[in-house]
Amino acid sequence: MLDSLYQSLVAVEPVTLIAQICNLFITLFVFKKFFWSKVLDILDQRRAAADKEITDAQSAKAEAMTIKATYEENMRQSKAKADALLVSAQQTAALRGEEIIQEAQRTAVQIKQKAEADIAQEKKKAINDAKNEISEMALAIAGK
Repeated sequence: MLDSLYQSLVAVEPVTLIAQICNLFITLFVFKKFFWSKVLDILDQRRAAADKEITDAQSAKAEAMTIKATYEENMRQSKAKADALLVSAQQTAALRGEEIIQEAQRTAVQIKQKAEADIAQEKKKAINDAKNEISEMALAIAGK
């Protein structure tokens, strides 16, 4: 029983084959008559949308490349300005360092001169004090 069922499903019957072919052509005719233009319209719309997206992407890419080039140019200019500023700062620092060293040397010379003057003054004072003590001692000895 199962054998005959399988055979009837697998067997090719000419009447069924002709009916199926006619059914296929009728389906294709109805599809073409009523739906083919709509399908083509939808495909055209999708193609146009895809083309528009591609065009937009290309223009966005071109704009991005322009922005990138501008950015890179600005970065180069900024680097050049930073380098110039750094060189200027180094030169200013070197000059300022020399000025500080010269000022320190002048201050050291002034301190040294003042110290020498103070030493000379203290020496004179010490000599005068010694003379006064000697004079007092001489008077004290003479008075005894």
